[in-house]
Amino acid sequence: MRSNVAIILSAAVAVSVQLPAQEQPVSSGPQKHHTHYKLIDTGSFGGPNSHVALGAHVLNNNGTFTGFADTTQPDPYAPDGCWDGDCLVAHVSQWKNGKLRDLGVLDAGPNSESNWMSENGLIAGDSQNGLLDPLTGGWQIRGVLWRDGQIVDMGALGGGYNSLARGVNDNGQVAGLSTTSVPDSNAMIMSFGLPYPFQTRAFLWKDGVMQDLGTLGGPDAMALGINERGQIFGNSYTNDDPSPACSSFLGFDALTTGAFVWDNGAMVNLGSLGGTCTNASAMNNAGQVVGYSFLPGDQVLHPFSWKQGKLVDLGTVGGSSGAALALNDGGDIVGAQYLPENDTISHAILWSRGKITDLGALESDQCSFPSAINSRQQVVGVSADCSFADPTFRAFLWEPGGRMIDLNTLISPNLGIQLRNAVAINDRGEMAAVAYFSDGSHRPVLLIPCDEQGTKSEGCPDTENVTTTPSVRVTSPSTLAPSKRSDRSPTSVATQLRTLLAPRHPRAL
Repeated sequence: MRSNVAIILSAAVAVSVQLPAQEQPVSSGPQKHHTHYKLIDTGSFGGPNSHVALGAHVLNNNGTFTGFADTTQPDPYAPDGCWDGDCLVAHVSQWKNGKLRDLGVLDAGPNSESNWMSENGLIAGDSQNGLLDPLTGGWQIRGVLWRDGQIVDMGALGGGYNSLARGVNDNGQVAGLSTTSVPDSNAMIMSFGLPYPFQTRAFLWKDGVMQDLGTLGGPDAMALGINERGQIFGNSYTNDDPSPACSSFLGFDALTTGAFVWDNGAMVNLGSLGGTCTNASAMNNAGQVVGYSFLPGDQVLHPFSWKQGKLVDLGTVGGSSGAALALNDGGDIVGAQYLPENDTISHAILWSRGKITDLGALESDQCSFPSAINSRQQVVGVSADCSFADPTFRAFLWEPGGRMIDLNTLISPNLGIQLRNAVAINDRGEMAAVAYFSDGSHRPVLLIPCDEQGTKSEGCPDTENVTTTPSVRVTSPSTLAPSKRSDRSPTSVATQLRTLLAPRHPRAL
């Protein structure tokens, strides 16, 4: 998870008073020397492609990486139930010390995927077990833990058959969600694209025991992560009232939704910004939670930060809507927001030490979206045109005092590889990114800073300096004035951001 240094949020961030100062993207001009990177292909298990979860801790500070890689075996559930888009069986992988290891699947299940890795190498994810769910007729999925070379089936709650593991800490505590046997047409598990209309409950698993964490008053809840203190965050229905905002945003008939922190046996409602839909995105080891919440009237959503009982509206850069998505151990937050000129153009945004910074987009793009931030305030993500159509994706790195840079310019041009999305960065500055190869295949790759080995090290590019290109715009401070405005309805909150902000770890390809 991320750590226990609280964010420095002054009273200026409060909804009723003045907002923090605004920073703008660094203006054009000569750019400082940039680290170059050695690229390591993490490989597959014989198939063409490999995959990685977006918005998850998949690269720890020891340089160990987890994803899920194709085999050569066709997916037996194809074409209706492919685990991934290429319809080949995929197994969870662990890349460590230069070797890729197949961590396997449950029983006769063909497929598995990883969703989170702790700093000591425990991996939480999901696996098929080869059985069908007698309540739905679909294949069963179980939350699993990979520990000491073994795969552990966590089971399910209340006579249900399916569960999903979302996070694990160094103590082996796992948080996630499980179906029960109670029919529920509003089941929260459907936000993961699974057609299982049965009640969904949040769980804590430890040493073979799965505990139901309860709800905030409605029928369903789901846990989305756990920190090193054992605190769990997630979302829960607060009552039985429908929420059109959550429904359009999540893609199924959802009820009024709130975010929670579960701590020492108690589930705490984080509150809302006045609308009927609030969702948590991430939590650090201090128990700080970030996410997004609709304002009264459910027409726009704003980013929030919650800590020690206080929910703070982080505001926007002038556009109508935005969301906080990830944070580091120091409380620095990244997210995405619409710009004031146009509620269809969104940029990656950083909130840090009372300031809000528009990170911009790469030169020919208009939109950007962050995936992760490390303790150095290095931010990675994707820059693209605002359709976020896959061929336009380019992986970016942003560093304090600099501007957004295309990671493709920091690797050897002789590799013939296109980096489309940077999905993780650890505190050593090592990154995991999605790479497309000349034969059309795609796999996660690791980017290792060359400066630590000397720029002439094997696999490092020869060029020692890169001049970056300015972001798509350099906006004046006046138009970047932070705003709480809610008088404009966003043209595409439920369409442009729905896929990117859904409360799951979508695949990054």
